[in-house]
Amino acid sequence: MTRKIFAILALLLQVMCCDAEDVAYRGSFFQKLENGVSVVFVDTVRSNSLLVMLCISAGSADELDREGVANLLSHIFARKLKKNADVDSLQYGAESNFYTGHDYSLYYFYGKLENLEGFIKNLGDVFENFAFSRDDLDLSKRKIEEKITEENQHDRFVLQQESRKSIYWNSKYGIDVAGNLDHLKEISEDDVHNFKSRNYTNNRVTVIIAGNVKKDEALGMIKKYFGDGKSVSKIDRLQEPSHHGSTTKIVKNSAQVSVPIVELYWRIPNYRSEEKKALAAEISINFLEDELRRKLIDEQKIASSLSFNYSFWNYDYGDLSIAITFNSQKDVEELIAAVLAEIKYISFDGITQEQANKAVKKMKFAANMFNGDMLDAVNWLAEKIGSGHKFGFIKEYPSFVEKYDLEEVNTQVKEIFKNEPHVISVLKPLEKKNAI
Repeated sequence: MTRKIFAILALLLQVMCCDAEDVAYRGSFFQKLENGVSVVFVDTVRSNSLLVMLCISAGSADELDREGVANLLSHIFARKLKKNADVDSLQYGAESNFYTGHDYSLYYFYGKLENLEGFIKNLGDVFENFAFSRDDLDLSKRKIEEKITEENQHDRFVLQQESRKSIYWNSKYGIDVAGNLDHLKEISEDDVHNFKSRNYTNNRVTVIIAGNVKKDEALGMIKKYFGDGKSVSKIDRLQEPSHHGSTTKIVKNSAQVSVPIVELYWRIPNYRSEEKKALAAEISINFLEDELRRKLIDEQKIASSLSFNYSFWNYDYGDLSIAITFNSQKDVEELIAAVLAEIKYISFDGITQEQANKAVKKMKFAANMFNGDMLDAVNWLAEKIGSGHKFGFIKEYPSFVEKYDLEEVNTQVKEIFKNEPHVISVLKPLEKKNAI
């Protein structure tokens, strides 16, 4: 549970599918307007701070042909927002930014209460009257191209991208949101406009306002600036089938490393509506991380670093990766075999009550970021607009994690690691040629 609050909010806003209703919940309020736009208010204790966010359930998973269209559109859209923004509001402390993912695109302004109408007007104007020039397109392409080119200089990043494609082997979720350079160069103005008209529709829009605002006035502004017409589009993304089951190995030789780096990837259940299983699995993984670090670094000393990255709620499956940097250039296959054997041994042996309590203590410490109004808002958003995603284990998380079932914990750790990794990637030092 180390993700930032903003990232959690983003993940929860993947697919907007709310009934037309008014609901109040612990300082949060939801309403779906007649024009199809959903509105979420999050009351805060900061009297003069304001966050206005436009969340659109459209991302790279909605691309039909060329990769990177969604991200390119976001760059142009965000630049228009900044260009149209009230100069004074941005000059005196307001911030504007954006984010594009596989399932959603976010644009937000952060400033003061007096900026409310300006922010909503700006978002509505660009959404309703989106237009750009060839120069706008080329400028955004150059910015994205620079980022892709810089990232591709790092062999480990390239290897991670290849691994992700193999994990999500039959869907857009395995492709980097930025796309690739060949596709980027071919994207036309029509491609961007078509993606926008096909996916940026009212039924896929949620406006989130966090601040001590007058709701009736804010709703009036949203109705005014987002128009009376109700545009509708269907979310029709390619569903990921079950993985083929065999282990894929990807090996890359690199002059950028002096010792091997191995990453092990598992596809795991997403636990979207199974809070107890998600909690048990999270305890299992936190325990395994500490135990594996102790075994590989402190005792065997075959690794110099180890890191875990996992997600239970991304897309149709979750995923887990374990990255291990070894401290020598011994036989890589033997090192991988030793690590997998250690994981099998730890998971088969199970977790004791004392070990589970230690993992819970670690999780509670990491959960300190979730507190107060924002905690309630995250949970409420999950329940109301999370498209079936239930994150009850986030709400009151510090006390919830103590109510785990040890038998379920041991069931999950064995379930996750009963199979071999779906992908094993190896970044090996480039062998030096013997001097003549």
